[in-house]
Amino acid sequence: MKKKSAFTLVELLVVMATIIVLCAVAAPAVWGAYRTSSLAVSASNIRQLAAGGAAYLGDHDYRFWPYRRDGVVDGAKGAVWWFGFESGKSLGQPEGQRMIDMDNGPLGPYVPRNIAPDPSFGFAGTPFKPKYKHGYIGIGYNVVLSGTNGWTPRGGAPLTYWDLENPAKTVVFATAAQVNTFQKPASARNPMIEEFYGFDDDRGKIPSVHFRHNGHAMVAYATGSAGLIPMDASAKDRRAPEANVGRLPQEVLR
Repeated sequence: MKKKSAFTLVELLVVMATIIVLCAVAAPAVWGAYRTSSLAVSASNIRQLAAGGAAYLGDHDYRFWPYRRDGVVDGAKGAVWWFGFESGKSLGQPEGQRMIDMDNGPLGPYVPRNIAPDPSFGFAGTPFKPKYKHGYIGIGYNVVLSGTNGWTPRGGAPLTYWDLENPAKTVVFATAAQVNTFQKPASARNPMIEEFYGFDDDRGKIPSVHFRHNGHAMVAYATGSAGLIPMDASAKDRRAPEANVGRLPQEVLR
């Protein structure tokens, strides 16, 4: 009768030690690949939005688009956000279940449909709270450009490119998010990060620029160029400091 072979305790410890060493060696490479992937997605999304925005300006006397307005699409009333149309029915759904039609926003005809969800939300160090059912782009629009009260449908007329003092330094798009502590399942004890679609220069409002690339926000300027802006630690949202949500300097917003 043959004796059954089995791992000895020493062999088992050697195998476990080997696995631990391999994980330790592989972890930096995996993290580096994630960061490269996230940076590439943000860069692609920013470039596409910048190109689409430039084309929109050329067709609209170089006047920027509203952040939001009321509208009707295919007989349905709803909100025309800068990034798409949301019906009144969707607006009444819980966050995470809402639907957006990106083809029917101001930039819909100008931006291709291959904008991809940015994977960095899953690695922000803070639980992610989705707003829409079918993905997220992770980019916000400078509402200062959209009118004197750009956050609401009652805002003033959007600015034109010629109103800008220095278009090469005026940010139109930036990686964006906000820390949510006021909508379930988020709470003050369980802050969550969620996608956000705008930012402004009002120091009294909740910060909504996401410095997710090693403490930098990726931005697109009014001239169509892109770059990275480092985070000012004094402007960080302290409710979830590991999420790296803050504000841009006021001088790049108008």
